[in-house]
Amino acid sequence: MKTSLCAGLLLLAALCNAQAATPPQVETCTACHGAQGEGNALVGAPRLAGQQAEYLLVQLRDFKAGRRGYDANDRHGAQMRAVVASLDDSAFASLATYYSGLAFTSPGASSAADVTQGRELYQGTCASCHGPQAQGFAHLKTPRLNILDGAYLHRQLEHYAQGTRGSEEHAGTLGIWMRGISLQVRQDSERQALVDYITRLGASPASAIGH
Repeated sequence: MKTSLCAGLLLLAALCNAQAATPPQVETCTACHGAQGEGNALVGAPRLAGQQAEYLLVQLRDFKAGRRGYDANDRHGAQMRAVVASLDDSAFASLATYYSGLAFTSPGASSAADVTQGRELYQGTCASCHGPQAQGFAHLKTPRLNILDGAYLHRQLEHYAQGTRGSEEHAGTLGIWMRGISLQVRQDSERQALVDYITRLGASPASAIGH
């Protein structure tokens, strides 16, 4: 009896700790990003589960400060900026840590038409900041690209190139830097080859990340 009681108390304590570790503000995020942070390509919401916490924290702060989502042509970004405006800054760190700690399933590979071109573009423009497997680096505050869907990646490259994200008038240092990088990939066919390569990295065993 005592053993069962102790086991029950331990289980209850574990459940309470798990619930305490989930920030209450998560409810604001689940409508678009999913209950497990899996994202929803249909509404343009990227996967948050497993993303670099440092990167997520920077993005939350940038949305709140208007350094991202500042252009009406960035419809998804503007929506996200409005949502973040309702959150208190003190919640950002716990949200970033929470989503970074969630497990995720690697996205399926796209049917890349030219893997060689995509690989060359990635190695020449992205690998130094995002890593050889597109895993991102915490110390550089660069995101994991290998967990994001192709449509989101393509849209962000276009937004950077157009200045709807990363403009010198609004963005922070990292956004401005990324805009300069994106301008090196000018053709839509190049962007697609790059995106196809990154999504294939996400589907490869070498880039799978668990928690």
